[in-house]
Amino acid sequence: MSLNKKYTWARFLKDHPEHKEKKTKRTSKEGQKAFDAAFKQHAKEYLKDRLAKIEKEQKTVEANRSEFTKSLKEAKQELKKIALRKRISAAGPHLARLERNHDRTKAQQKNI
Repeated sequence: MSLNKKYTWARFLKDHPEHKEKKTKRTSKEGQKAFDAAFKQHAKEYLKDRLAKIEKEQKTVEANRSEFTKSLKEAKQELKKIALRKRISAAGPHLARLERNHDRTKAQQKNI
């Protein structure tokens, strides 16, 4: 879901009851200006949280990958080695996807 759909006028009015009391319209200049400012603030916080989640997952995947590599060196059974190699090889594309998401989120932060 896009950021525009995550922050609506109804949510804006819940967060800012003073505009609800004044019965500010969405299409008025004051309403548009206030909503845009609140949307930018909400988007920055949302993207900051998303970056934190991505970085946390990257650390987890890297830790798991190194743990699997260590287990692979110690493993003696061939079937266990095969399973560990599959897990290690799956971590590479997953890290690449996380890196792309991280870059995309950074670009979105700059554009807001």
